Amino acid sequence: MSESEFLINDWVNFSKYHDRINNALNHILQERYQFSLKEFYLLMFLYQSEDKKLRLSTASNMIGLSQSALSRLIIRLENHAFQPVERVVYEEDKRGFYVVLTTRGEKFTTNIITEVSSVLEASMSEKDKTNIRLFTS
Repeated sequence: MSESEFLINDWVNFSKYHDRINNALNHILQERYQFSLKEFYLLMFLYQSEDKKLRLSTASNMIGLSQSALSRLIIRLENHAFQPVERVVYEEDKRGFYVVLTTRGEKFTTNIITEVSSVLEASMSEKDKTNIRLFTS
């Protein structure tokens, strides 16, 4: 096999691994919390932000969604039984919004992060964790 064929095979294997982990997380999030992985990403990024709020444009880039798709996602979360987020108008510009993690959403997100971390811990070998850290360093 040529070097490029090895690279393609490595990429396919990596993609399959990534998909398997994503599918497992999606299944758990849907089954236990009725959240998608993208909804979890938004909650996690809000939880990690200093003021527990993000501009829609910032959140859109972090999650990898268009602003219209993000707006639909936020509406779903606002209507979720736990109401983990809310939209707040910019004080400095009444045309834009922040998405804010509610107090209830913060407590709820803490539990979800703990569970997702446990799933990842159980799903990955030490070699997997080392390899992932290589991508994020």
